[in-house]
Amino acid sequence: MTQVVAANASAFILLDIKPSGEVYVDGKMMGSSPPMEFVQVTPGRHKIEIKKSPFPVYTQTIDLKPSENIKISHVFR
Repeated sequence: MTQVVAANASAFILLDIKPSGEVYVDGKMMGSSPPMEFVQVTPGRHKIEIKKSPFPVYTQTIDLKPSENIKISHVFR
């Protein structure tokens, strides 16, 4: 079976944040995880920030292809 992927297909960032944190993609607040389990984004380069006061901000830059999924796991300690 051949899989066809559209050039503009979305990509997904799967989230595993403990105990919780505010998720920002390219500076825009997307929500809190949990309960949010994923963020849908356009393919390409994105800056991910996860914030929970009083902890330092977790930052990661990713570069996603169309239909690609990446999992970000972080534990605030």
